[in-house]
Amino acid sequence: MISFRSRLCQSLYEYWLGLPKPAGGILPLKSALDPAAIPRLLPRVVLHDLRQPGRSIIRLAGTGMAAQYGFDPSGHDYIQYVAPERRESALGELIKVAGHPCGMKVLIEQIQPSGAGIVSESAGFPFESDDGGGRFLLFVDEPLDRPNYYDPLRKPLEVLTVHERLYIDIGAGVPSAATEPRKA
Repeated sequence: MISFRSRLCQSLYEYWLGLPKPAGGILPLKSALDPAAIPRLLPRVVLHDLRQPGRSIIRLAGTGMAAQYGFDPSGHDYIQYVAPERRESALGELIKVAGHPCGMKVLIEQIQPSGAGIVSESAGFPFESDDGGGRFLLFVDEPLDRPNYYDPLRKPLEVLTVHERLYIDIGAGVPSAATEPRKA
């Protein structure tokens, strides 16, 4: 069993583990996702839709995440908000988690152009689309510190450092850091 520093990440992990999986499968169907069952997580969730090759469409962004972005990114390709030099890598990590499949825990520091920053822990877990046509990833992100100078409305937030990335075995093992992403 993995442990998290964030209560929200731990809660998402426990919720995901408790979801029904189809016979012989290790992933819950997206229809098993019940927002009413995780109300305290909702402000900090992001649901990625990886069914379109080369894209990660945000299907749901909680109010806390929209505030952090400075707008509601729902319906947009997440990759367009990633620094150009990191886009391939960022999409590759999402595809790796969905395609392996496994969970992922990330400790990340984000910084604003002003120099203000925040450290948060994120956790994400895959769901199978109900028609078998691809995968979704549900992430929750919780700031671990709340510095006075951090203003979520001052844009943009840029990733400064990924301090830790761990893959979580959900029944199919975990990819190595060098593993090429598979189609999700």
